[in-house]
Amino acid sequence: MSVIVFRDGILASDSRAYGGDYQASPGTKQKLFKLADGSRVGVASATLGQPERFVAFLRGEVEASSLTGIAWDMRAIVVKPDGSIYLAESSVHMSGPIQCEFYAIGSGAKYALGAIFAGATAVEAVEAAIRFDPHCGGDVRTL
Repeated sequence: MSVIVFRDGILASDSRAYGGDYQASPGTKQKLFKLADGSRVGVASATLGQPERFVAFLRGEVEASSLTGIAWDMRAIVVKPDGSIYLAESSVHMSGPIQCEFYAIGSGAKYALGAIFAGATAVEAVEAAIRFDPHCGGDVRTL
């Protein structure tokens, strides 16, 4: 699926594209996005197209009324320009601001958090997840 890590002001992710159930990965994709207000967003999902739809909602490109009835299957980290952190899980509604030094989401989160506990940077934590989680891959991307 994915790994997205926030630490020391850096949002980092893997770039492996999810190919759907029983499909090989078709390549790489963007999981980190920047909004017009300067917010940075990282989205992980095992449902094709949901990260892009969530970001389109945050950008004001999709009306909230068109999102009713969607079975959301995603997690997101939103870092505001002032450094405040918000989380979304299976919903467009966010919790926060969250007070934390670091955070990780996605299938590789446990590996990333273990690496951070051992002193890894955000990039190194994503590299650890890529190495050990079979659902993470590609190169490391940062915002």
